Amino acid sequence: MSDSMNDANPKVSSPAANALIYMTLIAFLVLGMFAGWRSHRNAGLFLKAIKSQSVWSLSLNFLAVNIGSGIFFSLPEVGTIAGITGVFAYAFAAGAPLFLFALVGPLFRKHNAKQWSMTAFIMERYGRPLHILYGIICTLFVGMYMVSELTTIYSVFQLLTPLHPLAPMIVICVITTIYTAFGGVFASLMTDAIQCILIFVLIIVAVITVGVSVRPSRDDIERAGLVKPTKMGGELFVILTLAIAFSDMYHQGFWQRTFASRNDRDLRWATFNGFWLVFIITALVGMAGPLAAWSGTWSPDSDVPGSSAFFTIIASMSGWVSGLTLVLTTSLSCCAIDTCQTAMFASLYDLVEQKINIWVVRAVVVLLNIPIIFIAIRAPDILQVYLLADLLASATILPVLAGLINKLNFVYWTDALVGCFGGIIAVGAFGQAYLGNRHDGWRLLLLDGGLYVNDER
Repeated sequence: MSDSMNDANPKVSSPAANALIYMTLIAFLVLGMFAGWRSHRNAGLFLKAIKSQSVWSLSLNFLAVNIGSGIFFSLPEVGTIAGITGVFAYAFAAGAPLFLFALVGPLFRKHNAKQWSMTAFIMERYGRPLHILYGIICTLFVGMYMVSELTTIYSVFQLLTPLHPLAPMIVICVITTIYTAFGGVFASLMTDAIQCILIFVLIIVAVITVGVSVRPSRDDIERAGLVKPTKMGGELFVILTLAIAFSDMYHQGFWQRTFASRNDRDLRWATFNGFWLVFIITALVGMAGPLAAWSGTWSPDSDVPGSSAFFTIIASMSGWVSGLTLVLTTSLSCCAIDTCQTAMFASLYDLVEQKINIWVVRAVVVLLNIPIIFIAIRAPDILQVYLLADLLASATILPVLAGLINKLNFVYWTDALVGCFGGIIAVGAFGQAYLGNRHDGWRLLLLDGGLYVNDER
């Protein structure tokens, strides 16, 4: 982040920042404990919450599992690079994979009516070896999502407040750990639904405020561009949709919500509603990128990265808007982190075949938060983390899903395992053939150049 932007940004004062952050967290702690009161003595609700959610509660939960405070960085960045087409491509790609769960979820239930996670299905279908591998991958995936989310909120606290970000970031992890440990999956589902209502209201208020305050002229819009359709924007409709869809398959949070639906009809309606909620929210946030370019608060020639375009707009507005943004990002982080913590717990509990006391598994989740926080404060590239997760998922998930097809009952766990590793090797082999040398080809697995690269070959 450039110094010039930090200086211009109307930071929230320390007392106000502490009040806003910790009052928000206390409110969510009370909400989480209240929601968990029903489930903390009910093993079924605590561990699985199968068939416990109505259509609209589940719709809001699908919104919650899809968004985090990272949307204020990644979405506007796409807008500054690929224009309006890129924004709508990203918004579509974020929501469209929900329909895959509406399709696959009933197939899992048909296979086993008591199904509550994909790892449980893999144990039944392929046996212990692939079950162990998938459980480890799911845990690593959720850990990567937590790293990206904590990195984001760390950056937000740096931008908007004079506080040292580490303390509030740790408190967020502690608060979400307390109420998810008390109420389990059900508490996470209930708090996410209520949090999303608040988040939706706050985002609408923020959009109206920005719309009233920032009014670029037609000349400014034409000068900055970003209105016309772009090749990259069109490509993102396909690339991002597939990448996000496959990576969602490894996120236990999506499966928890899928199996929490009361029936297949509710699941279909919840994914439909969830798609539109995700699309609207992500499109509105993503438009901050082009809007920053049109209004002149950000330009490609400045030393401020495109990922900070949203915050350049906030910097040009009244201080109370920064306060609103602080509450909004704290709320989004609570949503994302409690979902990741319950998903990590589910992955680990499945990994040990539910034979270890749940509080031992909870303790392991708490301990895993320590290295995750440490990695997050090292400020990795948020987009790079997401891209690596998406690439690995895209390369390995199809052999696993083949187990749902009755005509492929002959596929054994060794076949699926070879298929997973073959998918990863295929990425490097393609890169070597396409780029013409081994070094650059196999480095495609690391996505050093990122996703937004113009390649006319």
